[in-house]
This record gives sequence, C-alpha cells and structure tokens, in this order.
Amino acid sequence: MITSSFTPKFYIERADVYIFPRNIMQAVTIKLFFGFLFVFLVWTLYVENEITSRSRNSDNIDDLLESATRLERLLEFERKKIQELTEDVKQIRARKKSWHLTMEEMVSPELKHWKEPIPVLVFSCNRAQAVRDHVQKLIKYRPSKEQFPIIVTQDCDNENVKIEVQKFGDQVQYIKHLAGDKANITIPPSHRQFTAYYRIARHYKLALNHVFVDKGYSSVIITEDDLDIAPDFFSYFSNTRYLLENDERLWCVTAWNDNGKLENIDVNAADKLYRSDFFAGLGWMMSSKTWHELEPIWPVGFWDDWMRDPLRRKDRQCIRPEVSRTGMMAYGKEGASKGQFFSKHLAKIKVNDKYTDFAKINLDYLLPGNFEKKTHFEVMKQAVEMGIDDVAAFVLLPENKGKSVRVIYDENVDYIRKADKLHVMHDFKAGVPRTAYDGIVTCFINGIRIYLVPDRTKVPGYNPDWAVPAAFGE
Repeated sequence: MITSSFTPKFYIERADVYIFPRNIMQAVTIKLFFGFLFVFLVWTLYVENEITSRSRNSDNIDDLLESATRLERLLEFERKKIQELTEDVKQIRARKKSWHLTMEEMVSPELKHWKEPIPVLVFSCNRAQAVRDHVQKLIKYRPSKEQFPIIVTQDCDNENVKIEVQKFGDQVQYIKHLAGDKANITIPPSHRQFTAYYRIARHYKLALNHVFVDKGYSSVIITEDDLDIAPDFFSYFSNTRYLLENDERLWCVTAWNDNGKLENIDVNAADKLYRSDFFAGLGWMMSSKTWHELEPIWPVGFWDDWMRDPLRRKDRQCIRPEVSRTGMMAYGKEGASKGQFFSKHLAKIKVNDKYTDFAKINLDYLLPGNFEKKTHFEVMKQAVEMGIDDVAAFVLLPENKGKSVRVIYDENVDYIRKADKLHVMHDFKAGVPRTAYDGIVTCFINGIRIYLVPDRTKVPGYNPDWAVPAAFGE
C-alpha cells in the first residue's frame, strides 16, 4: 500500500550542496568546547611558566613584554578560528533546515529531461476519418519520430482504417489484433448491451502488452482516434514524465480537464497544472511499472471505472492541466458510450491553442509535499469563505476579479447542488468528484478562482457510496 508519508527519489550533483551526518552539530559543539579548553590550558601554563621564570629575572622586562605580545597574537588567532567555527555552525544549521526540503521537494534537473522514447498508442476500430485526422495532428506537433513513435492499434476488421493508417508510411507503426467480435469473450447475459466495453478492455490489454512487453518501452501516451490535441501536447507529456519516476503517489498524467469548459477555466493560465485523485483518461500517460502491476489483474470490461476503484488506485493521483491538451472531436458522438455527456460537456472542453514550453517551468511544485502546502495556502489562507448564493453575485462584480473564494459542502447532494450552480460536472466515480484533489474541486469564473471544499467534520474522506440521485440526472 502507498502511505501518505513518502519521500520521492532525488539526485544532487552540485558542488555547493553538502551532506551532513546526523551528529554534525554534536561534533562541532565538541570541537568548540575543546578549542576553548585548549586555549585556556595553553594560556594558563604559559603564563604560569613565564611568571615563575621572570620572577627569577625581573630585569628582563623586554622578554616578558615580547612573550605577552606573542600570547596576544595567539589568542587573537584562536578567537578568529572560533568566530569562523561559529559561522560554520550557522551555515550548517541553515543547510540542515533546508536539507529535508531538498530531499522531499526537489528533483535533480538532469532527471527532469526524459531521454527514453515515449510511444503514442492510438486506439482505433472502425472510424477511418477519425484516425486520419488524429494521426495528422500527432505528426504535425511531435518534435521527433524517434522520441515519440506513433503506434496505431486496431481491433475491428475495418479495411478503411487500415488503408488510412498505411498512407502515413513509416511515420506510423500499425498493429492489428483479432477483432473482438471474433474473439471468445465471455459476457454476462445482463451485460449484453455493454459488449463494446468488454471488447475495449481486451483491446487495451493486448495493445499495452505489445508496447510494454513486446517492445519494452518504459512509458506510453494513450490516445483514442476521436481526440483533438493541443500544439504543446508533447511538451506537456515529455516534461511531466520525470514526476512519474520520482513520485510513487503518482500513477498517471492526463491531458484532460473534466471541467475544462471555457466558462470554467483560466485560459491565461495554460501552464497551471494540478494533482488530482480522479482518473480522467482521454489522453494520458503511465509507466511500465504501473502496467506490470495492473496487467495480471486487468478486468474483462469497464477498465476505466475499474482503475478508479480504491483497491486499484491505492490513494494514488494523476497530474491534470487547467486547460486541456486534448479535446473531443465530433467523431466522439459515435463511440461506445453512444455520446454520453458529449453535447453537454465533452464537446465544450476547451483545447489549449497557445504553446507552453514546459521544459522552462520548474514542475517540482507538483510533488506531493509541495502541492499540499501550496493548495492549503491558496484555499485556506487566500480564499474567502462564502455561501454559494453569495458567490453567484460576487462573480458578477468586475472589481472582484483576481480574488478567490471557497464554498463548503457537507454531503453528496450538497455538492451536486453547488456544482450545478457553478456549471461543473457533479457526478462521482468511487465517491471521487471529477478533478478533485483531497475532495477539493476548483473552477474559474469571470476572473475569480472558486474552490468547492469538503467540510472535514462531516466529510473526512472519499465515500465510495456517494452517487448522483436519479432526480438530478446526468
């Protein structure tokens, strides 16, 4: 199990960073003590000897004065050494104070540049035009064929899809599996209407094994043929990959913001990223380590909801953007879900259209300790607590732009009602609201940051029993 106490891996190779043993302070204190003791003993013995000697020869005043001068110089030298040691102690204390921050909240710059190839695995079935449009975008925006090989995996026996993929020549790799309708898939009689979800789960397992087992890649970006992508899609994934490697509480990076409609986001904060307890999918990256954990127990159907189950998630989180790096093309209406949420939510997700070079941004703020502190400050210190009806009036006043507010919720129906007023998605998966981090869901309306925050006296954590009553609909 992953616990809340975690220290990510890090490496530091800078000459100006020192590692001190736990007992360094005792060592320096002892050194200071014996330094003082040594000076005192030398001074006492020297003076005693000089007094005894000079008392026998009181006429030699010049020698006595010269000895006193030497002693003064010796004491001045030792005083300077003690002062230097004192300064060293201050520096040691300062370094020790920041050492744990370095351990917990920094990753070596050299580890942030991910050098291994990250393939893009495109899932397809029978939408030839969708595959064509999606792959064209991938090729247009990827910086390198070697760094980001594109693998199109097809499940259905649709010849037009194969033809479209082959038109891209050596720009794309193509793999074909035995079609799901010809495979011996066992589907419970009560789930016959969900047959497509069982075929998709099988397809995912076959394709991911191809990437991680047959090809031996260490990570993968998973997309589907109905997704649009942003110009900085590859910058986003390549520069967040190191976080997966250095943070065991992180198990995916997603390009999708479930509440990413234009009315709910800050389009001027395209570089802003979050941690989230909610697995979104729809353009996401994971490591081979995660796949090797999941593959032996991979479900026969509904793989995405299965991943959201607490037994699989194990309190792990994903990185997600303020502004989505993927969007839903019109082809999404024709998918296995029969267009569920398409018109009301999916089609309205804003795809980022301005390039962000994430290589120039220090993303260590997304490491667990950093992000927890940052979120607590922004939500509990900066934001003003307010009722949901007051927020509705507050966001209409131009003078309030740039401010932030928090709205408290105490149970699932209360959350649903407040989410509806903010026009954010109100449903739960395994009790987790979409985009939530520690129960907190954020949106941005008319220049004002709004946080939906659980009342911890009544909502101590996620409740898997939380659901949307039928009266509220989808």
